[in-house]
This record gives sequence, structure tokens and C-alpha cells, in this order.
Amino acid sequence: MKKLPVMLCGVMMLAVSGCCSPGQCKITMKKDAVLLDVRTPTEYQKGYLQGAINLPQADVDTKAATVVPSRDTPVYVYCRGGREAAMATEKLLKQGYTNVHNLGAMKDAREKLNIPISK
Repeated sequence: MKKLPVMLCGVMMLAVSGCCSPGQCKITMKKDAVLLDVRTPTEYQKGYLQGAINLPQADVDTKAATVVPSRDTPVYVYCRGGREAAMATEKLLKQGYTNVHNLGAMKDAREKLNIPISK
């Protein structure tokens, strides 16, 4: 009987944490996906993930439709530290985008997507 709570705890930890550590999770972007870098233009110019489009988080409300016209397009969002990506993801979802993925910080996005940095 004492083994049941221990087993349930292990199952709960897997459900909460997922099946891999942050550095091990890899994502394959779909061909029609849009990779959004929501950092400032100055930060973007210093280096960005190959193929990323710069749309500063402050402009997501007003310019998202020009970059991602279809609400069903897969959108992957990253920034410098994670906070701006979370804010941009929330804004996109509120605008009706249905396939938005918050990748967090640029270094995490690079590891998850296995995409090189361009300058």
C-alpha cells in the first residue's frame, strides 16, 4: 500500500515536467511555420535565428497580421529572456491565432529547433 503514493508521485512529476529536460526537447517546425523574434530591432541586428522575422513585442498588436496573415499558421515565438515571448504569445492568442508556440529565450529556441544564429 505504501508503494502506491510513491508511484503516483512519480507519475505526477512526469505529467508536470514532461518527458525530457529543457535542453533535450527538440521541435520540428512545419514548412509553413513562421518564426518570430519579438526582440527590438537593435537586438535582432546583433544576431537572430536563421529564418526568423523580427516583430517587436510592442508591435504584435498592430502588425501581426502583416507578418502572419492566416490565423491557423504555426507561429513560433522567442525573445532574449522569455518574458517578451510570453507576452507576444498571449497577444497572438487573443487575436485569434490558434497554433502559437512560446519557445522562450533565444538560446532555448536555438536548442529546441536546432537552428543556427545569423547576423
